[in-house]
Amino acid sequence: MTLHQLRIFECVVKHRNITKASAALHISQPSVSQQLRLLEEEFATKFLIRLNQGVELTPEGEEFFNGIRPLLAEAENLEKRFKTSPKANDTAPLIVGGSRNVSSVNILPRLLMALKERHPSLQFILETDHSLAIEKRLLASEFEIALITNPSHRAEIVYEPYEEMELVAFCLPTNPLARKKPTLKELVECPLVLRGGGRLEKVLMNLGYRMNVALRCQASTSVKTAVRMGMGVGILYRNAVASRVGRGNLSLIDVPELKQLGIQSFVIFDKRKPLAPMAQEFLQILHEKNDSQLAANDKRVQVGRMPSLSFH
Repeated sequence: MTLHQLRIFECVVKHRNITKASAALHISQPSVSQQLRLLEEEFATKFLIRLNQGVELTPEGEEFFNGIRPLLAEAENLEKRFKTSPKANDTAPLIVGGSRNVSSVNILPRLLMALKERHPSLQFILETDHSLAIEKRLLASEFEIALITNPSHRAEIVYEPYEEMELVAFCLPTNPLARKKPTLKELVECPLVLRGGGRLEKVLMNLGYRMNVALRCQASTSVKTAVRMGMGVGILYRNAVASRVGRGNLSLIDVPELKQLGIQSFVIFDKRKPLAPMAQEFLQILHEKNDSQLAANDKRVQVGRMPSLSFH
């Protein structure tokens, strides 16, 4: 339960209509519905009944609403009293948008936890959608900052290149492919375990490859589990499998052609208005992490480079 959710609930009760509440809050209707659903799931209680004309409170919803009204009033008083406090921004949740690729491979959750280490009391909400929807919701002020992979390059949005997400193939360490260097054609002829609805299948089909898909999963975790059960060869972004490979549970397969099919991620924010302090700090963390990654990559290149030789 967050203050953000309670305020959404209060607004819906006030208007008795989700559409009107979303307009008043400047938040999309799906986002309002999602926060209401999360609130009801947390308490395992139905608070609202959807009607054709709007919504009405259940008896439990009426009791819940009466219980949170003093909390919301007190929160409003505290915000008015300490509005200029440097810590005031910690009380408001930071809402960050992310396309499905970056939200499912632990990129955004890891970065948000880095911010929470600096601000333990910070609450954050990660809103996941496809890139185009994330852009539209950003411009609708549902959140101030997001990370996406398929930009449409709208004039109102700043697009900062963040990280190149590399696709990797992986299998059980006992699989003979772990010690080979197959071509992309040889790889896709193996039983594959993929995330359903991803871009990879479309890209490979456009390149003329015929794939042997053994299983499509909804989440990266399910892909890794299926591969560990011996159901086939998995393909995911490197970030999603790094920990498993590090522990020796999975082995990467060297497929040079696959590296060319990766994707660039972008940090985006609305250029028409300044970022709030907490969003600015999150952007700083994004810059720091990206700079560290680039430095590490440069170091690996330097280590792998042969020293120059002089002959006299």
